[in-house]
Amino acid sequence: DEGRIKLMQARHPLLVLSRQAHGPPGSDKNQTSIVANDIELPEGVRVLIISGPNAGGKTVTLKIMGLFALMVRAGLQLPCEPGSEMAFFPEVYAEIGDAQDLAKDLSSFSAHITDMIALLKEATSKSLVLLDEPVTATDPAEGAALAQALLMHLAQRGFTVIATTHYNPLKAFAQGHPMFTNASVGFNAATLSPTYALIMGMPGGSSAIEIAGRLGMDEGLLNEAVRLVSTQERAMELLMEGLQEGRRQLDEDRRRMSELRAETEAATRVQKELAASQAAAAKETRKTVRKKLTDELLRARAEVQSVVEDLKADKRLVKTRTAKERLGAVEQAMQAHLAPPGDYRPVRELQPGDRVELLGLGTIGVLLESPEGKKRVRVRVGETEVSTETSRIAGVTDEEEPVHRKKDRVPVAGPAGAMEEPGILDVRGKTGDEAIDMLGSQLDQAALSGTSVIRVIHGHGTGRLRQVLREYLKTSPYVSTFRPGERAEGGDGVTIITLK
Repeated sequence: DEGRIKLMQARHPLLVLSRQAHGPPGSDKNQTSIVANDIELPEGVRVLIISGPNAGGKTVTLKIMGLFALMVRAGLQLPCEPGSEMAFFPEVYAEIGDAQDLAKDLSSFSAHITDMIALLKEATSKSLVLLDEPVTATDPAEGAALAQALLMHLAQRGFTVIATTHYNPLKAFAQGHPMFTNASVGFNAATLSPTYALIMGMPGGSSAIEIAGRLGMDEGLLNEAVRLVSTQERAMELLMEGLQEGRRQLDEDRRRMSELRAETEAATRVQKELAASQAAAAKETRKTVRKKLTDELLRARAEVQSVVEDLKADKRLVKTRTAKERLGAVEQAMQAHLAPPGDYRPVRELQPGDRVELLGLGTIGVLLESPEGKKRVRVRVGETEVSTETSRIAGVTDEEEPVHRKKDRVPVAGPAGAMEEPGILDVRGKTGDEAIDMLGSQLDQAALSGTSVIRVIHGHGTGRLRQVLREYLKTSPYVSTFRPGERAEGGDGVTIITLK
């Protein structure tokens, strides 16, 4: 009802049926020989002027519009792409072909004019009018003027008009009037043959001399015709041919650029997904390796500490000192593996004020003194200042600190060996792996600070978290015994750990 025409990849329905009739049953490969075109009348435009070479498809386009208008009135599907729009016209008028009639004493021109007079008397507003080369078979200058006046009158009365023409003045008028627009059928200057492609917004030349040559006319006649054509007219024809070829090349380049852009965007998306996947895999690998090496370090430390305790009982100080040196050597060797290149900043590059991680504890602090030439350094963690071995620190940056480490930091030993939350670890709401990581860090810290009892709050729930933690405690070298809490201590929702 709104009168819009926006057809995408429209094909002449009789050509579609003809190709299907001659092709293999169920095959649509024969449809590729049909040139589909986009046909659109922008808002406010009432008249579409189609120009271009003879046998180039102008009248075929005219008939597509008429057949489509009748097909939608009959409820038939149109051979075009989804998203197309076709106006609903109450009437369709067509003046196509030569209506010359000697019996009625009508010349070609007279027949055209008689039809035009009848059209103006009978046609109702908002109808579709199809005119194949209106006002021809007369003086070109007068014919062009009369055709322009006729089309302007139809547009002002509210008709939608599709017309073909060879008149250059009519093409020029359509190019500059807001109610008119041009379109042309393509012509390949290299092969001297039509392309049947409709180019919206651009007029086309007739290329009559070139087509006559392609059809076999004598070359001498053609050369004489070229000589007789006025220089200005010929220049206009050549200009239109050049414009058409340029437009065709631009359309091809735009199509190719669109394909390349889509391919580039797809490749970029795949590359980003691959990079993200690799980064996640690398992060998970570092986490797994670090946990494994930390567990090995804890076992080695527990073994050496056991030797140290035995030596203390024997009061053999020389062997005790040797065992401690051995412990330090083992720790340094393990820390070298715990800090692979590129994951941490080397100790030699650290300065006071840099952020560092206490390796094995997963705790982040601020370095308070230069580590150069020192076995131990002071680090501030939260509000507490601790002293730790230089081999047990590594520099970190904000992006290197994992989110889970920031969230799940455990208390650290202060100068007096006390904890921020002495002997208490709450793992409620954590997964089994998260709870084991936190408990391992707490046990390591307790061993360093001399804490003898740890109270782990895991809650009752399904009992799965309690079971996982107690299985882990059975293998820890730090643990002497563990038991469920008494009623006053929290019952079976708490596990009390006594350290060696």
